[in-house]
Amino acid sequence: MHEKTLLRKLNFIEIYQFFGSIIGLLIMTYLVCTTNADKYAGPFYIFMILSFFFFGFCLYSSWLLNKKNYSRGLNFVIISLILQLVAFEFHGVYFTSVNGIAINFTLDFTNDIFAGFDFQPSQFIFAFRENENISHFKLNLFACGMLFYTLKTLKGVKNSLYSTI
Repeated sequence: MHEKTLLRKLNFIEIYQFFGSIIGLLIMTYLVCTTNADKYAGPFYIFMILSFFFFGFCLYSSWLLNKKNYSRGLNFVIISLILQLVAFEFHGVYFTSVNGIAINFTLDFTNDIFAGFDFQPSQFIFAFRENENISHFKLNLFACGMLFYTLKTLKGVKNSLYSTI
């Protein structure tokens, strides 16, 4: 019974990573095709390529889970979830990475301190903006939950592996 539960958890993580990656790749492809790249300088292309690497990495971790390479696949999922924990915008630098969905606890330090929640779909943005007065900090609560869930699943995989030896 324990093995079936563990396999369900692994399948959930695999499906979440796969569909989050596909949606992210589709959204980023749409953005690349609809953005006028002529007005941007050379670094624009590097930042766009980073987004494809991020979603490719998440898709690769899903593929590893599908091929039953659970330990390595879950370690890659953990790395991708750590990248998704925090989003920020300070002094013109903007970073956010989401594979799947994000439910963020947001702090806005621009004029006063405001707190709130927001929702984001799959995206990866690393950019420099002209407005340096905006200051935001976001903690992805869904990524925190998925990180604990994945760590618990990895522990179950390791226990299952050691119990068969």
